[in-house]
Amino acid sequence: MPKLEVPCDGCGKILSRYPSEIGRKGGSTYCSLSCTATTANLPRRSKEFVMDCRCGKRFKTTTHNKAKRHCSRSCASRFSMSEERRKAQAQGGLDNVKNLMSVAEALKRREAWKYAALEKHLAGRRHEFEFELEGRVFDLALLDERVLVEFDGPEHRSDVGVSDDVEKDRVAEAAGYVVVRRSVVPSTVISPETIVGL
Repeated sequence: MPKLEVPCDGCGKILSRYPSEIGRKGGSTYCSLSCTATTANLPRRSKEFVMDCRCGKRFKTTTHNKAKRHCSRSCASRFSMSEERRKAQAQGGLDNVKNLMSVAEALKRREAWKYAALEKHLAGRRHEFEFELEGRVFDLALLDERVLVEFDGPEHRSDVGVSDDVEKDRVAEAAGYVVVRRSVVPSTVISPETIVGL
């Protein structure tokens, strides 16, 4: 029995098939399994189209169920939440601000290991590590002497570090404190020798 030439129902490629092979399995003829799957999935495949955002801007999106529905994240935030819900969310954050730790408290917990040797050396003297003064945090405050000690690593030599140190010195001096700077190796326990003479 001679073969017939028929087009693939998926891609249109010309196939050579026996008459008994044509029209089997649902009446369609395909060149391969992948062509069969591609054609069968076409109705489910998402389509691209242009949509108007609520802000008036046009943008491309698809029919996929997770496709974007706004031109940008800021528009999505602005238009997907009601004003009442946005205010309630902001108020919820304000109501819970008392639960947040200050910068100085967080630093005291994070940096306590560095000051272990100094803590023993300063026993009996009024002091505070990670001392906050007018929004600035100093490494060590010797409160009776009104001395603030800063342990400077290499990051203090950068332009940003130098300008920050100048501003901290200004704040401390305006409050009646003397600032003493000591160079240290970062990521090590600070030795009591660093504060000898203070």
